[in-house]
Amino acid sequence: AERDAQASLGGGIVDSPMLSPRPGFGFTTALKDSSNTDIVVHAGKAISLFYMCGEGYRMDPLTLETLGAEGWVPPEGVSAHAKLNEATGELYFFNYSAQEPYLHYGVVNKDNQLTAYRPVPLPGPRVVHDIAFSDNWAIVNDFPLMFGPGGAIMIRDQASRFGLVPRDGSDGEVRWFEAAPTFVEHWVNAYEEGDEVILDGYFQIDPLPPAPPQYPANVASMFSMIDCVAMGTRLQRWRFNLIDGTTREEILDERTNVEFGMFDQRLAGKKYRYAYSATMAPGMFLMDGWVKHDLQSGQQTPYKLPDGLYCSESPFAPRVGSTAEDDGYLVSFIIDQNTDTSECWILDARNIEAGPVARLQLPQKICSGTHACWAGRSQLAAA
Repeated sequence: AERDAQASLGGGIVDSPMLSPRPGFGFTTALKDSSNTDIVVHAGKAISLFYMCGEGYRMDPLTLETLGAEGWVPPEGVSAHAKLNEATGELYFFNYSAQEPYLHYGVVNKDNQLTAYRPVPLPGPRVVHDIAFSDNWAIVNDFPLMFGPGGAIMIRDQASRFGLVPRDGSDGEVRWFEAAPTFVEHWVNAYEEGDEVILDGYFQIDPLPPAPPQYPANVASMFSMIDCVAMGTRLQRWRFNLIDGTTREEILDERTNVEFGMFDQRLAGKKYRYAYSATMAPGMFLMDGWVKHDLQSGQQTPYKLPDGLYCSESPFAPRVGSTAEDDGYLVSFIIDQNTDTSECWILDARNIEAGPVARLQLPQKICSGTHACWAGRSQLAAA
C-alpha cells in the first residue's frame, strides 16, 4: 500500500499515532504493524510479532519467505513475546488494548489451532510487554506504569500486581498477588516448587528516569525509556505463595545493567539453574556483553565485549546429544562499530569468559538488534 501511495501510511514510534494517514493496529489502533519486535518458531513456521499487538506474520524459517498473516490471531491482535512450550508444542500468547476487556490470554496447540482465548480482568488499560508460564499457570502483570493523556506515567505508591491464569486458558479464577511497584519488560522463566510459583525477571528501579539532556526534546523521553542503565534493571525473583497469597521478593544480581535473559528453552516452565543476561551499555539501547548466572550457587560469570562491539539477545542452543543444562552454546549477532562489519559469534555456555569458539563473518553489516530465538533441527523438521 505504501509503494502504491509512494508515501508512509503509518507514523514512526516517536510520532503521534494520530498523524497516521490510515487506521492501523495495536494498543493505539493507529501504528503501522511493523511486526518487528520478536520472533518465535512454532508448528514448523516462524512467526514475527509486534509489541503493540499486530496480526502476526508466518514465515518459512529457512528462507524467511513471508507466507501471510497468522490465521489464529484474534481481532485484538497478538503481542510480542508469545511463549513456546517445547514439551507440549503449545504457544501461549496475549494482547492488550485501550478498550475493555483490556487484556486477553490465549493458547495455540502443536497443530497451530487456537484452543483457548479468554479475557483477563484489569482495572484499566495497561501495557503488558511479556508473560511467563509454569506447569499450571500463565503469569500476566498489572504494573503501575501506564499510559495517561500526556504519555507514560508511573503511580509510585501503587503496588505491582501479578495474575496467575490457568495455563490451559480455561475460565478458572485468576489468582492475583501484589509486590513492590516497578515495571518489568522481560521475564526469564517461571516454575513451581511446593506451594510457590517462582518467577524471575528484570526489576526496574526507576521505570521513568529523567530524559537525557544530550538528545533533542522530541525524542529525549523515548531514549530515557530504553536506557536500561538509567532505569536500573536488575535480575530479581518473585515467589507467589498459593496458600496464603503472599509474595516474597529476592534480588538475584545486584548489577543494575542486565536484561534480555536467555536459558535452556527445554526447561521453560520448569525449575532451571542457569540464566544468561545481556549487559547494557549506558545511555544507549545496546548490549555490550553477557553474565552467566548460576541460580543455585549464586556464582556470576561476566564477559565484556571489546570497545565498539555490541551483541544481540543470545539464545541458548543445546549441544546435540547434551543432557546437562549448560551443555550447549550461546549464539549472538555482533556488530563492530570499529570496522563496520557484523559476525555471528558462538560461545561455549560452560565457559563464556573464554570468548567465542567460532566466529562467522556476515556478508554485510546489520543493525543492532534485540530479540532473537534459536530453533533446532527437530523444530525445523516440522517445516
